[in-house]
Amino acid sequence: MDSVKYVIVFLPLCLLYLLLKGGSLVVGLLYRLIYSMLPLHAGQDNEFRAVQHAKRIIVIGSPGSGKTFLAKRLSMWTQLPYISLDDLYWGPEWKRSTDEQFLKQLGEVLQREEWIIEGNFHERYFTERLQRADTIIVMDVSTIEAITGVITRSLNRFLFSRELPKGIKEEAVRIWDISPRFVRFVLCFRRRIRPKIWPLIMQYGNQRNLIILKSKYRSCPWTAPDRRLSP
Repeated sequence: MDSVKYVIVFLPLCLLYLLLKGGSLVVGLLYRLIYSMLPLHAGQDNEFRAVQHAKRIIVIGSPGSGKTFLAKRLSMWTQLPYISLDDLYWGPEWKRSTDEQFLKQLGEVLQREEWIIEGNFHERYFTERLQRADTIIVMDVSTIEAITGVITRSLNRFLFSRELPKGIKEEAVRIWDISPRFVRFVLCFRRRIRPKIWPLIMQYGNQRNLIILKSKYRSCPWTAPDRRLSP
């Protein structure tokens, strides 16, 4: 009987995961193919090469926009330390830290000379992050793309214990981290949150290296496994 319940719960979720993940892979491959054929991709290469000279990069955008994957891959290539604001805010075993603890840790990180900081938390040290960064990468993706990314990530965590937050043991837990409140936040991000942060992004972006990606697939050529930064 338990096996029947298991199949009833997990089979539809697995099919949904395969559909979303497969669609994402196909779109990513198509984007790489089209990108390689476009004469304009040299300008995008120049943007990417500029990143390798950066010392302090922030990657911001809606949940599900692909900022975590991009930031981790850039950290691998640039050797800049990767800092996740979610990891600072959610402590070991995903226990919420106090505002005092979070702000203290974030303040210490900002004083370092090199980092890649990924995450939003626009109400906490957002201006200070923009001031300290020399490169700002904005994942300004559509709502459909963002919510699809959120669902795919949660399915990864729930079905396969992948993409788990720092400090959580893979074999110990399955996480389904989509709540109605979180879904509303993602669905309303472009309408409510974006207008609040965009003026500041534009203000400091004029004085720094500002890269705006309208789709997470725009970064596919950057994050290809065979991609390497050149000096």
